[in-house]
Amino acid sequence: MKKIVTEVVTSLKKLPSPEKRGQTFWDYLKSQLYSESTWDQDDLKVIEKEIDNRLNKIDKKDLAEMWKNTNKGLERLDVGEKTSTKEMKADLTDELVGQVMDRMDDNYTSRDSFYSESAILVPPTQEKQEKDEKEFDEEVEPEDINDEEIKLEDEDLFDEDELDDESTRF
Repeated sequence: MKKIVTEVVTSLKKLPSPEKRGQTFWDYLKSQLYSESTWDQDDLKVIEKEIDNRLNKIDKKDLAEMWKNTNKGLERLDVGEKTSTKEMKADLTDELVGQVMDRMDDNYTSRDSFYSESAILVPPTQEKQEKDEKEFDEEVEPEDINDEEIKLEDEDLFDEDELDDESTRF
């Protein structure tokens, strides 16, 4: 997904601005971000078209894998909903438009992105969560351990030779 976003941004930097001669479409969009914080639907369609061009080059299997890593993909998979390729592309386009928009911010870093792949967490299943809770319970003390088996002496923890060394003294 990052590769597609980078390619789209590069492509938008090559397109001419609809308003100012000598300005790129990317600069035009950025100026709108800082002046109006909104974009014209026609401008968004240009971005979507660039994204669709790249998504059309991806085979169905890779497209499905990318889609599974989106918020909408995870939601639909949790519900068990079947999705068509057209719906997957629409979901991916929405996700990628958001990532392209994130890149317009001059203070952007990949950590800041709402859409970053690392921010997508899969919640544990109910079964796994219950299993984890059974395995570790803070209030339950371990069984079959008596105090006589636990022998912690100072000499076991500290090497006397190290304590006499001048380099370790304060």
